[in-house]
Amino acid sequence: MSVGLKKCILFIVFPIPIFVLIETQVNYLFLIQFNFELLKVDRLPNFPEKITIVGAGNVAWHLAHAFHKAKIKIDSIINRDPTKGQELADAVGALYSSDFNFSTNNRQFIILAVSDSSLPEVLNKLQTSNHIVLHTSGSVDIGLFKGKAAHCGALYPFQTLTRKVETDYSRISLFLEASDEETYKAIEYLAINISSNVYRMSSEQRRKLHLAGIISNNFTNHLVTLAYDYLSKNNIDEKYLLPLLEETLNKMKIVGPHVAQTGPAKRNNKEIIDMHLQMLKDDHQLKNLYKEISDSIIAYYSK
Repeated sequence: MSVGLKKCILFIVFPIPIFVLIETQVNYLFLIQFNFELLKVDRLPNFPEKITIVGAGNVAWHLAHAFHKAKIKIDSIINRDPTKGQELADAVGALYSSDFNFSTNNRQFIILAVSDSSLPEVLNKLQTSNHIVLHTSGSVDIGLFKGKAAHCGALYPFQTLTRKVETDYSRISLFLEASDEETYKAIEYLAINISSNVYRMSSEQRRKLHLAGIISNNFTNHLVTLAYDYLSKNNIDEKYLLPLLEETLNKMKIVGPHVAQTGPAKRNNKEIIDMHLQMLKDDHQLKNLYKEISDSIIAYYSK
């Protein structure tokens, strides 16, 4: 007897296998497993055969290892510091060079994983021909490539990255932009091979996202650094802060930061705030930060 399909629900959770739950007219449930590897798109026409990464710092280190882990060939690492450059090249099976000449006819990705201030200088050294040139910055417009590269874009990993500190590349959000649709498809193909979180975003929106990342990540990390220093000066082990920080992040994911906020400033408890300010009277930097942030919290929740 033939069985018609009544409902098909697709569950996609990367990078684990994909499951399709199928409900039939006779209420039997079938769970069919697909392998993610089988769903990867075929190589695009005119897709660059090689990748060259310029830089050997935090972002370059992680992108190189992500591509290497995904079995994407890295042709060369270019870096001014031969020690760092050679070390990274050896780790991912690439060549090391300090030469910026890309006159070869073989089309390739050239990923400029360098600081924002170094991008103009590096671009002036490139002979890009028909290559696809990308930067990895959150704050630089792809208009920077005008007159330098016909096919260009951005591949921005929105994550805090530190050289030699391992991370789960499949969970890193990658934000892409390109000079034209064909170039975008090539960048997208490259990106989906290392992450399941790939998004398209303009330079303007990417700058705003980068700013939000600075406030939420870099500023928070600095405050925790100051808290660690304060505990160390008072002979208290910094490890006691870690469960608190972990629970704070967990609550933000569940209810959002607005609801998760607690503390004396949220309650506008001026007696406790004044006591803390008195305790910090000899640490002017931390005292001023405490007061500024407390005032900000009080103002936010009094709206």
